[in-house]
Amino acid sequence: MDRSGEVAAIFTTHGALDAATTIGAARVAGIDAEANPVVRGLLEIGELPTALVMLAAVIVCCVLWPTAADALDVSPWVGFGVALIGAVVAAVNLVVIFA
Repeated sequence: MDRSGEVAAIFTTHGALDAATTIGAARVAGIDAEANPVVRGLLEIGELPTALVMLAAVIVCCVLWPTAADALDVSPWVGFGVALIGAVVAAVNLVVIFA
């Protein structure tokens, strides 16, 4: 099954959008406002390392997604659901940035 759409959606929301909005929210609210202790630690090192590690982690997950999803015989909607969760996380970060 072609899962390229799912992979693209997951990377876009959990990778690019989450990394960008997480860094933006940290700029506005401060590093201590970050709930994830790993990301908080990365933010203490710097924005670029944070973005690179977040993107690298999501790339690994995206590479593995088609194999895992096929092995579990999950519907493509599960992948898009995972992407939706990433979009919600990014939306919450945007609220922090613009509120």
